[in-house]
Amino acid sequence: SSGINAEYGEDKERLQRKICEGLARVQTEGWELAVLVNNHGSVGDTSIRMEEVSDIGYLEKYFLLNFISYQVLTSVFSDRFKASKRVCVNISSMAAVKPFQSFGCYCAIKAARMMAYQVIAEESADVRVLNYSPGPMKSPMTDDITANSHSTSIREYFASADWVDADASAAKMLKLVNEDSYQSGVQIDFYDR
Repeated sequence: SSGINAEYGEDKERLQRKICEGLARVQTEGWELAVLVNNHGSVGDTSIRMEEVSDIGYLEKYFLLNFISYQVLTSVFSDRFKASKRVCVNISSMAAVKPFQSFGCYCAIKAARMMAYQVIAEESADVRVLNYSPGPMKSPMTDDITANSHSTSIREYFASADWVDADASAAKMLKLVNEDSYQSGVQIDFYDR
């Protein structure tokens, strides 16, 4: 297990170096199975409507953190563990398939990440790919949404949501990975099956 910490707004070269150096620290020989659970990113500024997002600098930083670095991490992982059976899990969301007020950039990123992993599944039969939507969980991100969303209905939903237990959701994801019976590239939600 290895963690790679990145900050919103970090420059491209430093971020690339962190990803490569972070995975270089991981011993790759002798692994029968290597699993990447890719869950990094940020919800972004939920106080503005999608039609108001016009700051190129904001978008560049947001897409660098939430998609570009995500894809680079996946690619470097896949290359480092090419001698092992590889499983790439994208921690997805209903936001990948359904629009939500306040989440314009987040929805776009989640859809792009899901599609990128579906393309990997199509192109690379030797890599198992799962898009797993863990269900709504209480977190600092949901607290931020409750406090800052421009949408009253979103704030109300997050203020009274029926949260999924993180351990139960993680157990379901691990069961899916271990059983290995899903179609590679598919999106499975915590509430499915």
